[in-house]
Amino acid sequence: MQKSLLCVSLLSVFVSYTWADGMPGSSEEVVSKAAFSQLLKQDFPLTPSEIQKFKAVAAEQQKANSLAPQGSPIQSNSQIISISMKPGGPQEVVRIGQGTITSLIFTDQNGQVWPITSYSVGDPTSFNVQWNKSSGVLMVQGQKLYADSNIAVMLKGLDVPVMVNLMLGQKKWDYMDYLRVEALAPGDNTVEPSQLAGAPAYLMDILNGVPPMGSVPMQTDNSGVQVWGYQGYYLVLTQGTLMSPAWKAKANGPGADPYHAYEITPTPVLLVSDQGNLVRVMVTGGSTS
Repeated sequence: MQKSLLCVSLLSVFVSYTWADGMPGSSEEVVSKAAFSQLLKQDFPLTPSEIQKFKAVAAEQQKANSLAPQGSPIQSNSQIISISMKPGGPQEVVRIGQGTITSLIFTDQNGQVWPITSYSVGDPTSFNVQWNKSSGVLMVQGQKLYADSNIAVMLKGLDVPVMVNLMLGQKKWDYMDYLRVEALAPGDNTVEPSQLAGAPAYLMDILNGVPPMGSVPMQTDNSGVQVWGYQGYYLVLTQGTLMSPAWKAKANGPGADPYHAYEITPTPVLLVSDQGNLVRVMVTGGSTS
């Protein structure tokens, strides 16, 4: 009996001691754990998997915001635009893209770069224009999705401005256009007398890589010389200089090593000067009609 009472007394003392000492399972630790869990939820409300999902959705949203709307121009193009200075002529159009750079290179009818002295753009809020003030090149950047305006460009030695339309929101945009003014830049004495009237539009089309509608490709034995039959004549495209036969009309492309487009009387043999070498080119097949 005395042994039983002693065991009960010792158990009571042990239980009292463990509760007072904060043994696991005590009420104080339960409260502490609850407070810590609440603090974690306040500072870190998302689970790691939820955080990863949130970051993925945010990245998709950012990507969607950076893309242009469907239907915006995604194809770029480069062309040679012939500009007539005759009164009543149409204003040529340059297609600009939002957030892209279009380089406008002004040349005379021989393809020589024509220095710019000043310019004025109709809507500077839609078109940002940069110019280094020592060249014949303007760089135009679209600021909006849709807009249209024009730009007036004064060229050195030319008394009247060159007028060009600028358009945003087209299916294609021009990354580089050569604007060929049908006149001579100061100091350019390389023009032949028959070029003073300007080259036919279809020769300009050939320089742009687009043979005129109705033309028929001919075959040559030289890959550097292309020939088409058109309206009873041959149209010739080459980087060489046509020596024979005599040409009826001629147009020069831009650049240091330009292409040349010629209109000639049909002949089976062409003589072309290629870097100082006289090359004989045979023409066969096709039709001139």
